[in-house]
Amino acid sequence: MPESPYEVLALFTGAMVGASLLITATGALMPFFNAALHLSQTQLGLILSIQMLGSVAMTSVAGLLTDRFGDKAVVLWSGALMGLALLAASLVHSFSWLIVWLAIYGVGYAAVTPAGSHAIIFFFKKADRGLAMGIRQCGVPLAGVIGSLLLPAIALHYDYRAALAAAGVVTLLAAAIASKLYREPHALQGERVSVREMLLEMVQIARESRLILLTLTSMVLICGQFTLLGFLTITLTHQAAYIVPVAVALFTLSQVGAVAGRLSWGWVSDRWFGGSRTLPLALACVLVALVAFGFAAITPATPFWLAAALSVALGFTAEGWIGLGVIGMAEIGGEEHSGSALGVGLTWTLLAAFVTPTLFGALVETHGFPYAWRALAIFQLAGIVPALLASRRIARLSPS
Repeated sequence: MPESPYEVLALFTGAMVGASLLITATGALMPFFNAALHLSQTQLGLILSIQMLGSVAMTSVAGLLTDRFGDKAVVLWSGALMGLALLAASLVHSFSWLIVWLAIYGVGYAAVTPAGSHAIIFFFKKADRGLAMGIRQCGVPLAGVIGSLLLPAIALHYDYRAALAAAGVVTLLAAAIASKLYREPHALQGERVSVREMLLEMVQIARESRLILLTLTSMVLICGQFTLLGFLTITLTHQAAYIVPVAVALFTLSQVGAVAGRLSWGWVSDRWFGGSRTLPLALACVLVALVAFGFAAITPATPFWLAAALSVALGFTAEGWIGLGVIGMAEIGGEEHSGSALGVGLTWTLLAAFVTPTLFGALVETHGFPYAWRALAIFQLAGIVPALLASRRIARLSPS
């Protein structure tokens, strides 16, 4: 092997931290966007949703490109696109142009998960992949912790555009470092096959029943994650009457919970569920629903310790599950086609992520925060059925 699995894991986790700095800290920046641009709740939701639009459009393509050219090249060029888009967004003053550049940032973000998952499948044994992918996926909430501390502080002293510029510089540096230091094995440098053949393979993978069921559960769970990212801070300022610094601190606390969740869910999957990725996801649906009902009941009379506990629990459950979904999709595709399987599954998952913030914002405008959180809680329970069906299907096919 050209390097140890843990060196590979560290490099791609670092790249994910840099790439996710803005998208995970968008919720912490919402009060600054609102103060500068005077936006409605729906428009605030659109700031997060639009970042996912590019990912929805390009995730399948990113998966194909990763299979074709390898992780090293895709990490470099996607990081360059994201970083430059954020720097361009920092130079504009209008909401319309901000949306345009954030959409382009989302195009680059489409490659964050497929690029690197190849390496996890290749370098780690199946018994350790859940924990390894959980560690790598910790890059997202870790970026949330860093971003929610760094970017609002920059925005407070300067403005939100300075925060966007800082995020762009960090993204460029993280992608360049990961690509430069990663010594890619020949087996992972991409298949030299025609685009037509790769598309046909992707279509075949897209019809795989296990992938369809796993994707349905992931689509449900991603709604909880992006509600947290977009509306946790705003919920606490409106419903609990917290000042912005306190609400941002609880958002940061939720990201700490998410880091713990991504480590824990992967370990639990490997050790307690015998490598099953779907049964823990069914459990996650139940837990996210319970926590969402808790947020629906928050008022100014809610004790601070309870609001803090709910924030940690929401991060642990609503963000902690993602590593299981990613490694499950990658394992269905195998070493050769994990990028394509992730491209298909994540395209639909990110479509749900794209819709969620705008729809949640619209529900808040028309019915209020408690109604929107209760609707989210009920919807989470719908993810249990496809997760259990996927578990049966995977168990039936595992001997072959």
